[in-house]
Amino acid sequence: MPKTLITCFSQGGTTARVAKAIGEGFASKGHEVVFHAMAGKEPLNPDGFDLLGVGLPVYYFRPPFNVMDVLSQLPDLKGLPVFVFVLYGTRLGDVGTVIRTLLRDKGGRDMGLFTTKGEDYFLGYLKRGYLFSPEKPASEDLEHARVFGETMADRVERGDWISPEDDAPPPCVYRLERFLSNRWFTRWIYSRMFRVKKDRCTGCGLCMKLCPMGNITADENDRPVWGRDCLLCLYCEMKCPAEAIVSPLSTPLFAPFMAYNVWQARTDPTVNHARVVHEKGRVKRLETPGIDSVSTNDTA
Repeated sequence: MPKTLITCFSQGGTTARVAKAIGEGFASKGHEVVFHAMAGKEPLNPDGFDLLGVGLPVYYFRPPFNVMDVLSQLPDLKGLPVFVFVLYGTRLGDVGTVIRTLLRDKGGRDMGLFTTKGEDYFLGYLKRGYLFSPEKPASEDLEHARVFGETMADRVERGDWISPEDDAPPPCVYRLERFLSNRWFTRWIYSRMFRVKKDRCTGCGLCMKLCPMGNITADENDRPVWGRDCLLCLYCEMKCPAEAIVSPLSTPLFAPFMAYNVWQARTDPTVNHARVVHEKGRVKRLETPGIDSVSTNDTA
């Protein structure tokens, strides 16, 4: 029985739902499927598997730092078939190509790429009253993911190695945002800019529990202290029930980019959105979203 390993980074659970749907496609073709959740920078061992799938969300028009760290530690894949699946809220860019290139450089045999929209719980947009790609992935998107899994299983059985074309890079403005949110800036500048409002913090520890990198610890008063291993995901601020955390996103540097991104996305007919209010760690919908005019993109 062929054995497939599907690993993904899924901070809010959406990418994991897509991984499960893809796994169902493999299972229907007789594959044993093992799921693996990326946690921090823990190494991944694909030995003993006949196929490797990697899933991730798009962060700042690039892959999350921890995904790159985990994949960079992979041993020589020695021709192991690999596929990639990517979730995005507004623009896909060339994240899939970045990951596929890394896996090819590790000796993987590129088989396919699956992309779909996912609800974009990015604080910069929520603060401006917009949730992009709400209700995504929908049931039809998950069905596409399941069929993608079946397709990959069939390709392995046939030895059909058809690599998808590379994605086009995002426009210049988004590439600038990607540069300004790179690891060096995040580690040495932005990670030092988080602060806590002492009069509001209750010491509940939620920010520490939610940090995917274990980057937040408590001081002697149970208030959060940030280290240097930050993803800039901003979950700590977004989920804080006391609104006690201030992140680098509140600086004037990011304001023009956030305004531009929101304007571009809300006027893009291919990107659905809902109006929301973000307060005390929760997102409240103000209206019922419509349906995207563009369906899931399967570029297998």
